[in-house]
Amino acid sequence: MAVKEKQEEGKLTLEFDNGDLQKLNEAMSKWNFKDYQSLARFAVSILLINEGKTFAVTEKGKTSELAPAKELIKTV
Repeated sequence: MAVKEKQEEGKLTLEFDNGDLQKLNEAMSKWNFKDYQSLARFAVSILLINEGKTFAVTEKGKTSELAPAKELIKTV
């Protein structure tokens, strides 16, 4: 989880630790991104161009639908 978030003058700074940092580094390695900014741009672009609120992914030959966990979404 990002343990610190700071926004100022049009900039966002996030601090990652523990398992989230490990997952971020695994994605960097698996997809061979040149830097964290490239990974973030790719991930955000995928979210923005998707017409729905779910994705289909294949893991170990099985296709499943993915959506954000409820605790990650704002409540109205």
